[in-house]
Amino acid sequence: MQVFIVLPLALTTAFLYARTRWKSMRMIDRYSFKVKLMIKLGIAHLLHMTGLSQILRVRYLYPIYYTASNGYKTLLSNTGMAAVYEEALKFKIRDDDVFIATYSKSGTTWMQQIVWLICNNADTNVAEDKPLSSRIPFLEAVDMTDNVLLGIQTLEKWQKNKQSLGPKTEKLIKTHLPYGLLPEDIQSGNKCKIIYVARNAKDVCVSFYFFHVMNMLLPHPGTWSEFLKNYSSGNIMFGSWFPHVLTYWEKFQTDKERIYFTTYEAMKKDMKKEIVAVANFLGKKLTNEQIDIIFNLCTFDSMSKDKSTNYSHGKNLGMNFKKSKFMRKGEVGDWKNYFTVNENAAFDELYAEKIKDSGLDIPFEL
Repeated sequence: MQVFIVLPLALTTAFLYARTRWKSMRMIDRYSFKVKLMIKLGIAHLLHMTGLSQILRVRYLYPIYYTASNGYKTLLSNTGMAAVYEEALKFKIRDDDVFIATYSKSGTTWMQQIVWLICNNADTNVAEDKPLSSRIPFLEAVDMTDNVLLGIQTLEKWQKNKQSLGPKTEKLIKTHLPYGLLPEDIQSGNKCKIIYVARNAKDVCVSFYFFHVMNMLLPHPGTWSEFLKNYSSGNIMFGSWFPHVLTYWEKFQTDKERIYFTTYEAMKKDMKKEIVAVANFLGKKLTNEQIDIIFNLCTFDSMSKDKSTNYSHGKNLGMNFKKSKFMRKGEVGDWKNYFTVNENAAFDELYAEKIKDSGLDIPFEL
């Protein structure tokens, strides 16, 4: 008899406690709670196994138009991201913060691994058991699990307690945010380091298309031609490639002490040269042996086989590796296998108009 009295009472108490706590939580923490619950319950994996993920995915369209508190306008893949973007704007930076910024699918993971190894003196033991996504938090993401992906909540705690995520003092931060959505501390001129990697717009489009194909948590990309149309018009997550890249490029011209701008193509052409340049930008002195270690660990073949960098843990984040790999080809010029003659001509015309007089020159082939 006691069970019938105690159990409902316990459940009611738990419900009221959760409801009270929910009301007191920040919007970003509510969003994080939902994401963590989905992962813990294996909902993304369940949807994939049952085939429901394909049925439930909406056709490619981003209907969520969002204006940040500073007036910057962009598109969101879901409503929860609005709270994340607002917290990112308010995020307080430190002089020793290092941001690795890119438009998505532009060599982010590649540069993250290079920077991590530079800042940790090419110590391969530091990272052997931890995914890169748990070593370098993602500014515009929420914490998911300790060993899968860390986001802005971890960065906030690190900032408050001044405790390092690794053996060195630098806090390494990943972001895909356009310059106008970076922390207001950065936009007002506060010191930090920003390493920006740009990749030619055609290869980015192809890689981003396949990322949408394999990521069950993103809207369905539709056909290749439909995706290219949305990409060209900026009707896509992170907005148009052109203002994203060009704004960082323009900032780099007048602020080379704070911003290092490079390209995926330059890294492919001479990775060792880029490793040394990034190290110098960060004030790090590497030995020839350390440069060789970093080079060997950061080749596409090495990283695609490394569980800490190939996102093989991504099935917990809704990635379907049967449809495409996270690290797919790593080539320059793969766009030629997907753009039709007419699509290429139209994109070339758009590209020439958008980048004219910018001085930016990213090759489409090597």
